[in-house]
Formats: sequence, C-alpha cells, structure tokens
Amino acid sequence: MNKQQATFDDFFSECYLKYKEYIKNYIAIRICHPHEAEDLAQDVFVRLWEHRVFVNKDTVWSLLFTIARNIVTSEDTSRNTTEDTIHFRELKKMHDQVMETLPVKRRQIYELSFNHELSCPAIAGKLSLSPRTVECQLLLARKTVCNYLKNEFSKVG
Repeated sequence: MNKQQATFDDFFSECYLKYKEYIKNYIAIRICHPHEAEDLAQDVFVRLWEHRVFVNKDTVWSLLFTIARNIVTSEDTSRNTTEDTIHFRELKKMHDQVMETLPVKRRQIYELSFNHELSCPAIAGKLSLSPRTVECQLLLARKTVCNYLKNEFSKVG
C-alpha cells in the first residue's frame, strides 16, 4: 500500500467515525422507513469510497450530504414506483370485479366508454341504441363503480 492510499484510508476511517451518525439521522428523517437509515448510510460511505479519487478533504462534509440526498431521492422514487404499481393492480382488480357485476348491456356500454374512450353518440351508433339510453346506462354504471370503490376504500381507513 502506498503512502497516499494509507493517508486516504485513515481519512476515510475518520470521516466514517465522525459523520456516520449525522448521515444516518439525516436519512432517517427523510424516508418512510427510518429503520432502513443504517443501511442507506452505509451506502453513502460506499459511494464515497468508490469515488475517493474525487474527494477533497475540505468538501467531504457537503459531498456526504449530497450523496445521502441522492440516495434518499432514488430510494423514494423506486419505492413509490413499486407501491404505485401494487396500488394500481389492486385498484384495477377491484374495478374489474365491480364491472363483472353490471348487467351485460350496461357493462358493454361502460367498457366502450372507459376502455375504448368512445363518446356516447359513438357507442349509441355501435350498439344501435339511442344516445339518451347510452347516457343513462353509462351514468348508472359509473355510479355503481364509484360507490363500490368508495365502499372498498372506506374499509381500508
């Protein structure tokens, strides 16, 4: 090991001991699951080590917080994306379930409007119905779907 490497190793050890708790606390108050802050703080120091050739002793403090902020941001983004995907799937499943309870013609009208974004006159022409009938059936379908979803979500809270 050369002298420059040994000097940085000592400096890195000092930084870790001196700033680890600050970084961990900084992360803990910014994430939804504070118990994960220890692991994320470790990641901050791993990244610092990986980029050690760019580390300046005078700016290491701000660099550590910049790395921590970037880790928190990417952690939140990936978690939100995963949670959003799960919530979307659950909502879609509930939506599909309530659609199956609709009378056949009403479901057909609702699906053409919701899934295919057809207007009431377009649906009326496609199904050989009056536009007024389509509007009434669509209104009833939407009320059923809305009430069902409201009822399901009120059970969660």
